[in-house]
Amino acid sequence: MKRQIRVDNRTYQVEYEKTDDMVRVAVDERLSLVDVSSVSGGFYSLLVNGSSHDVFVSREKDHFSVVVAGRNIEVDFHDPRTRRPAEQGKHAAEAGRQIIRAPMAGRIVRFQVDKGDLVKDGDGLVVLEAMKMENELKSQGMGQIKEILVAENDVVTPGQHLMIIE
Repeated sequence: MKRQIRVDNRTYQVEYEKTDDMVRVAVDERLSLVDVSSVSGGFYSLLVNGSSHDVFVSREKDHFSVVVAGRNIEVDFHDPRTRRPAEQGKHAAEAGRQIIRAPMAGRIVRFQVDKGDLVKDGDGLVVLEAMKMENELKSQGMGQIKEILVAENDVVTPGQHLMIIE
């Protein structure tokens, strides 16, 4: 199956094929063999070309939030069979805005930033505890913390908005 995905304001051509025990994935014609095991409730264990990765995935229509090694990655899919053009206007309007969402259910342990702080790509924003593990959510670009929508010790659900960066 062929799809277009958008990650960090960049579009990739992805083609994948499921076999009995693996998924062959080509991203911009770069081939990877992926062994996927579902752990539970959005948690997956991946073996990509022999390298192991634990990931959490939450989905909202064609939008996914993927957490890998504490980094939250926002992914949008476009299925060419729908014949809908990519939502360029939506992405252009939000290019300078990040909405940090909870990638999984959990409890807010602490914030690493305050309202008004300036952040850059990769800066730690908030620590979320889920399944007795602390997960650091990081910024996906530069901006200023405009709004913090939850408080420490709040219990959050997957996809819940935590903060806005502009």
